[in-house]
Amino acid sequence: MRTISTVIIKPTKGCNADCSYCCAPPDGAKKWSIADFRRVFDALESRLHPNATLIWHGGEPMLLGAAFYKEAHTYATSRHPGVRFSMQSNMLAYNDRWNELFKEVFNGSVSTSWDPDELCRSVNGRTDVYGRVYRDKMKKILSDGWRPKVISTFTEDTIHLAHNVYDQALTESRLGRVYDIRINYRYPAGRVSLTGPAIEPSTYGRMLIELYDRWISDTPDFLITPLDQMFLKVTGREMARCPWAKGCTGSIIGLEPNYDIYNCGEFADLADPEFRFGNLFDDGIEACMTSTAARKLTLRRIRQPKSCQSCIHFTECEGGCMRDAVIFDRGIYGKFFYCESWQDVFSRIKESIITGEADTALKKFGHDVDEMKDIVGNHLRSGLASGLTHMRRPVLTSGYIPSFATLHGPVDLV
Repeated sequence: MRTISTVIIKPTKGCNADCSYCCAPPDGAKKWSIADFRRVFDALESRLHPNATLIWHGGEPMLLGAAFYKEAHTYATSRHPGVRFSMQSNMLAYNDRWNELFKEVFNGSVSTSWDPDELCRSVNGRTDVYGRVYRDKMKKILSDGWRPKVISTFTEDTIHLAHNVYDQALTESRLGRVYDIRINYRYPAGRVSLTGPAIEPSTYGRMLIELYDRWISDTPDFLITPLDQMFLKVTGREMARCPWAKGCTGSIIGLEPNYDIYNCGEFADLADPEFRFGNLFDDGIEACMTSTAARKLTLRRIRQPKSCQSCIHFTECEGGCMRDAVIFDRGIYGKFFYCESWQDVFSRIKESIITGEADTALKKFGHDVDEMKDIVGNHLRSGLASGLTHMRRPVLTSGYIPSFATLHGPVDLV
């Protein structure tokens, strides 16, 4: 029996802001009480990993109040001492009381969201109010010594502003106010369901490579996700987190305000009954984890597209996120929509390691540079020998392996 390592909990979909592209808009469900949480935890506990993480999400989880989380943490750790709390919040309600909780309950494991165009997030319909309050709160959070991850989502029209996000993080880090950033593509769910891709894979991949080149040159104190995760995957580190986990089903679940269970919070955003595992109280955790939907999603780890199985980057990518395969009409076992992006970036990372461009970054992550060059080069040579050559972009080889450029054409993305 697999244990659940991560529970993405949405105790409310209520929010103190209004985002035009919200993937989980308010649904009228009441927010949880502490009694509700105790019932939830009791129902989940038998399946939880000893060091399971509960990620509080929403909606806006801060609406439950600081006292709720302090009491919830006390109860959870009394029953399951290794359990950890994390939170994704817009941070508009942050104050000194939350500062105490960030230390005592969340151990600094917090993230927030900010879009540099400042056009889609508002308070009472006013984007200027949201922007002003958010900047004030972030200033206090950083001055209090916290290092949140700041998640930004981009479209074809706004992706150029990803450089602004990097510039701001770089400036703050040089002043001793370090925070990590995440560069996300906007996906069609919630208020923008069925609108299609907001950004093309080629555009997204190109920007990630531009940022990667800056990152390995500057080697700042902050991380850029997904680039940091991709870098670690290439260098052989375990990264059992989405989207680099083809076997995610069973180890991660998403729990909705009404106690419905899905594979993750992102699958829940689709609101598709086909992917609903069941209800925690109506069905029970064991029935949910062995439901028809859960069994179908579990097969993703072995039912990958042939072009994934023959890809030189499959070890690192693991086939990408099946939620995105579904959301772009490719099915659970279909091709990840941003495959092209991942291929281009993984190729660039391997290229930079082989050519020596990433030497400083390798050292910063504690790697022996020459050893890592050999490992990456050997992996690529082994892939060629095994016929794992399905890729879009050549890796520059600098004498380590034969050039892909003359051997292979573009990848088939269908």
